Amino acid sequence: MRGGDWDASALNLAVFRGDAALTRFLLEHGADWTEQHGHGDNACGTLGWASCNEPVEGGDWLGCARALLDHGMPGATAIPNDPDWVLIAGMRKRFSDEVTEELLGRGV
Repeated sequence: MRGGDWDASALNLAVFRGDAALTRFLLEHGADWTEQHGHGDNACGTLGWASCNEPVEGGDWLGCARALLDHGMPGATAIPNDPDWVLIAGMRKRFSDEVTEELLGRGV
């Protein structure tokens, strides 16, 4: 079921809110990080926007990143001379510093 003013899936809404437990649950039950939402992107794009803008106080976008990585989203590749952006599945993306480090495989 899709909803919201951006035609988002439940997975996108969970990632937007930084709800890592629900993100993991949905992925374990068939959700796919590549499913598009109404802004023409997927859960990776949602993670980028939400981790940088923190639309919900106390969101766990690092946990969401880990869940997405654990369920098929590829890690990031650094872009030489552009530390603010990374490549994921050939697409240029921006994340919070903490999430970027995790996606690059440098997280703790």
